[in-house]
Order: sequence, then C-alpha cells, then structure tokens
Amino acid sequence: MTSLDERTALETLLSSRDHTALAVLTLASVGLSPDPYLVADVASTPLPDASAAVERAWGCGVLSETGVLSDSSREALRTVMGEHGMFGVLRRLIRVQVEQGGPTAELAVAVATAGVRDPLLAEHLVSAASTADHAAARALWDAAVSAGAQGDAVAVASAEACVADGDLDAAALAVDSVLSSETASVRDLRAAVRIAATVAMMRGTASHAADLYRWLGPERVGPDASHAVTSLLAVGDVSCAVALSASTRPTAVSSAPPTTANARSGLVARGLLDSVRDSSTAAMGSLLRASSMSDTAMGSRAEPEHPSAIAALLALHTGDPGTARAVLSEMISACGESTRSRLLIAWTALASGDTATDHTSDLDPADLSQRDVLSYYALRVATARRRGDTGALMTAWQDARRTVAEAEPDLFSLIPLGELWLAAVRLGDTDRISHSVASATALVASLGEPPTWAATWHWYGIQAAILGGTPADLLPHARSLGSFSDRSPYAAALAAAGKAWLRVLQGEPDMTEVESCARTIAKFGHSWDAARLASDAALRVADTKDATSLLQIARDMGSTAAASEPADQGATVAGALTDREAEVAHHLVLGLTYREIGAQMYISAKTVEHHVARIRRRLGAQSRSQMLSMLRAAGYAESKERQDRS
Repeated sequence: MTSLDERTALETLLSSRDHTALAVLTLASVGLSPDPYLVADVASTPLPDASAAVERAWGCGVLSETGVLSDSSREALRTVMGEHGMFGVLRRLIRVQVEQGGPTAELAVAVATAGVRDPLLAEHLVSAASTADHAAARALWDAAVSAGAQGDAVAVASAEACVADGDLDAAALAVDSVLSSETASVRDLRAAVRIAATVAMMRGTASHAADLYRWLGPERVGPDASHAVTSLLAVGDVSCAVALSASTRPTAVSSAPPTTANARSGLVARGLLDSVRDSSTAAMGSLLRASSMSDTAMGSRAEPEHPSAIAALLALHTGDPGTARAVLSEMISACGESTRSRLLIAWTALASGDTATDHTSDLDPADLSQRDVLSYYALRVATARRRGDTGALMTAWQDARRTVAEAEPDLFSLIPLGELWLAAVRLGDTDRISHSVASATALVASLGEPPTWAATWHWYGIQAAILGGTPADLLPHARSLGSFSDRSPYAAALAAAGKAWLRVLQGEPDMTEVESCARTIAKFGHSWDAARLASDAALRVADTKDATSLLQIARDMGSTAAASEPADQGATVAGALTDREAEVAHHLVLGLTYREIGAQMYISAKTVEHHVARIRRRLGAQSRSQMLSMLRAAGYAESKERQDRS
C-alpha cells in the first residue's frame, strides 16, 4: 500500500511542475539508477539541470539506497503522473537507448512489463528474442507481445519458447491463432503444426498430432515430413507416414534443403519407418546417427520426440537396456537433464535390475505432462510389483487410475501401459485398463506386428496371462512371438520363454528348457522375469534336487536381498528374528500369500510356512492376527523399506 508520505512527496513534485525530477523517478521505476547524463538525454535538458533534478529526486525520500523505486513507490508514481505521463518518459527512454546501441534485454523487458506498447520497443524485443538462448527466450517473447508485436511469425516463435519453458497451454493457444488464420504463410502453418503436434504428443494425444499432419498434407509439409512420420507412426498410420515422407526425397518438388537439422529429422523418419518394415538393426543405426547430431542444429525448435528418446525406447523394446542407457547419458551430457530423460533412465534402470525410484523420487506428478505422468505412475507400480510390496502397489495403482482412464495408447507408451496392465491384473482391476490394452493391441496390429515393437507388448500379454492364472490367454501372444522369431533374436528368446512358462503352468516343467530360457531372457534385460520363471518351475518339479537347482538359478538372477543365505544358515538377529525370518515377516505384513512370498524369495511355499511357524513361536503369538499385529508394531515392514532404499 502507498504511504501518505510517499504520495505527498510525489504530489509536491507534480504541483511544482518538477517534471524532470519525476522523469528521474520514472527511470528508477524500471530499474535505472539516477544518471544525470541519461536524464539529460531523456528529458532534453542541460546536464546541470538534470543533475539538480537527480538531487531533488533523491531528496523526496522515495528512492531506495540503490536508487530504484519500491513497488509501493512505483504505484504512487503511476497514480500521481498517470500512465500517459510515465509511458511518455519511457518511450523517450527507449528511443535514446536505441540511438546509443541499446537498450539491454533486461531494460526492454522491464519497460514492456510496465505496460508500454511501442513499435520500436516491440521491434527491439523481437530481435533480442530471436537470438536469445533457450533460458531467456520466453520472457523476451512475452515482453515483445506485451509491447505490441503481432503476426503469425511472432505467435509461432512465442509458442516455441513456451514449449521450451514447459507451458503447453500457452503454446497451444498461440499456435491455434496461426492454424485458424486465413492469411498465414505455408512456412508459419508448417511451424504451427509442428509445435501443436509436439504439444499433443506431450499431452499424450498422439491422435491429435497425427490429425494435424494429415490436415497439413504432403503439399505443405515440406521439411517437416520427418516430424509427421513420428506422429503418424505413433498411432499406427503407416500408409500416411510413407506418403508424407516421400516429400523429403531429393526428387520431390518440395524437397527439404540438406541442412543439419533436416538431415537429423530425416534420419529419425528413416529409422522409425525401418523399425516397422525392416530389421531393428537398420532402424537403430539411423536413430543413433540422428542422436549424435548436435541439438544446436535444431536451435529451440520443438519436435514431437527427441531422437535420443526414440533410440532409447527402441533399445528397450529390443532387450538392450545398455544401449538405451548410453544414448540417454550422451543426450544428458549434450543438452542437460530433462524430465523425459530422467524417466527413460529410470526405465533402463528397471530393466537392468536397479532401483527406478532413485531417478524419480523427487518428481511431482502435478508438474508433469500427461505423457510423462503416465510413465511416472507406471514406474511406481512396476517398482512396487518387483519388490512384492502389495501396499505400495495398491497405493500407486490408486494414484494412477485417473491417468490410466485418460490414457491414449501410442507407439511410445507401450512399455508404461504394459506395466500398468500387469499391476491391474495383479490387483484384480483389469476393467480399468482393458480399453487401453485393446487399443494398444490394435495399434501394434495396424503397424503389421513389427517385431521391433510388438515383441515387448506380447511379452506383457504373456505375463498378464501368468499373473491372472489364465494359461489359455498366453497362447495368442506366444504364437505372435513365435511368428516373427526368425527375424528377431529378442522375440525368439521371449517366445521360447513363453512356451517354457506355459509348460510350467501345465505342470510339465522341463528343467533344462527353463534354465536355458531364463538365462537367455536375463541377457535381454528381463532378469526379474527370468528369476520368476525359474522360481515357478522350482515349485512344480517333483525332484528335490532339480527344485534346489532352479531356486539357485532364481537367486542368481534375482535381487541381492532375494539371494541371501538359506534360513538354516541365517545368524544375524533383527529384533527377535533372523534376517531370513525378518524378510518373511516383511512380506507377511504387506499381505502376501505363502506362494507369493516364496516367489519373491525363491523358496517353496512349504518353506515359507515353516518360517511363519518359527516366527509365531519366537514372538509367542497366540494367533495369526496377533502375530501380524506384533510384527507391525515392531516395524518390520518399515525397516525392510529403509533397507531397500539404502
């Protein structure tokens, strides 16, 4: 609030017609310390008079020690002088600064933020924004628009800066005005479509991105045809992707110029098209070459998906988490860490048997785009399921339900959707995700069941059938994997593991087959699934020696916690229990059955039962419910969680 003394002092200057002193205060309102030389230029007054006015401005008592106005003094000045009077001084300031080679970007933004609309100011801000780095561009474009900058090119550039700043709503609003314009040039329309498609992909609505490029068409898509391929293949529209990609060929009339940016985008398009038509090796080669090209070539241009992100996803889909991690590390080194890169790194960690939550623990889902929030929740349920933490799994699933309901499956979200599918099966809540599962299955089919992408999705189908106890549902997925196993070693490994698992479920496990399949899929980043396969087989073989060997295989492939020493060798006491008994107690408190605990610890359900009996005797519990209450009170679940995080 403006103090009475401030307003009185300013009104005194106004009533005495001390306009030069008021000009000094106006300059201070945009962060300029009183400078007699600048005041003399702006107020068109002799230097001695300007110096005297500076002294009078200091003497009125409204300037801070650094010579700028506080917010309350700025408000008082606006009230006393009126906007017309203040803006007149600031417009003269801009003209003086331009003549002297300025103003600085900070001063120009301050003047525009004060409310000044002026063609010269707007032109200067547009020029500064056009050459600004990523971090400064958004504020400069916002200020340019505030100063009166208009036109489709300005809207496009402003939207580009909004995407880089993470403000998807502002970006969409800006490009919508261009898309609906009857006078927009083809160049501006193309850029607006690219930005709108990027926003749509980040919002998890790839269908809208594809619609944008279908609307733009091959006649206008020009060098952005490669971005169109990304959006169209994301929804399974191969024919349209191929048609639009033809416009980038050297013989095409609208062939894209051979710039570095266009070459990079072209490699992405080629890699994606190869991924659905040819081998994953050719596809990965193109994507890795695109990833190695500097982001400097792209400037701040938005793109539906970063080449490194696509390459990492392709590597994960082909059982190669090592390559995924390497390409993401190079991406982070080159252009810094982003939310997208952190989430993808977390997926590679999960595939490698590490802790995914280490990379996402400080993320707030409220701050994430729809695409990223789907991945975030999928990582949470995947981690909880692998830990056997039913409580955490239920909590994560509850938090994810709205996102699951809103999810629109696309090619780049198959892994998160697969993990959410398994969580839904595990918790008996498949109705909430059945629509997404059906859509994803149809998407993979519309692409022609390419092994590069389809293998992982069908493996999730096999896992869903196993978790749901419906072996018959496993067969279609196993057949699909088998149908293209000759074109993909990864698919062949998964197909063989699926068949081995089916025989296990049918009570006919073959130890040699199980061991071979488990070790093979472990090499493809499925060590956790491999341990489960060996563990499930161990529970069903009749020979004790074979069961022991399979459990040892499971331990070798499982987590360090799961591979601890057998119970009869445990000696360290945790409270009243041995380490092994404490681990069983942890799972009991979380609500797992004996069979589920055995699967987590790679021991038989009968062995779990013996552990539970010993726990009950140690605690002196009179009933199972009393035993569970005592374990909860002793904090065994909490202590195990702390151990897992350490």
